Amino acid sequence: MRKWFLMSAALAASAQMVSASVSVRVDAPLAAHDDLEASSAVALAPGVFPAARTLRVELSLDNSVTGSGAELHLGKAQGGRLPLAGTVTTIGLEDGTWFIRGDRHRQHFTAANPVTAGVRTLAVRMRLDAGGAPMKIDRLDADGKPLTFEGLDGAALLSWLDPGRWDAFKVLSRGGANGVRATVKVYAEGTLFILR
Repeated sequence: MRKWFLMSAALAASAQMVSASVSVRVDAPLAAHDDLEASSAVALAPGVFPAARTLRVELSLDNSVTGSGAELHLGKAQGGRLPLAGTVTTIGLEDGTWFIRGDRHRQHFTAANPVTAGVRTLAVRMRLDAGGAPMKIDRLDADGKPLTFEGLDGAALLSWLDPGRWDAFKVLSRGGANGVRATVKVYAEGTLFILR
């Protein structure tokens, strides 16, 4: 009995949490003139989402220039190639206000939180099930503080960010915004047992 207890304790002590992650970042180039837009896009590698358990989508920019803004478009690549065949969801900053558009832009929600000039970041972190389908929103924040889109419920946001509906994303800058970039991070978590 004592031998079995010691073996069980050793196994428990040697169990380690391991996680693999995939991070894809896109930077929007600077526009030739402040009144123009500039964008860049990327398609994700096939099979990224089914193995994932956590998904983080992030948009950041320096909106020190008055009237500047940025957008992150999530959509489908055309046969695995860009440009996007259609945008499912758009997250962005416009006129100093964070916004999100879903249901192929038929619905639009804005955040009540005021946005000041400087480097700003919006991040959404969600949990996925074993098949890569969305389960719940873990965090939705701007600059590390909780962000609320008035009238938008969690179920709608889960649907709009469902990775089964998009496999590519585009980041767009306008009005002279600097440092515009979007990042999609996928984490696959599991437990590794080391037998000694």
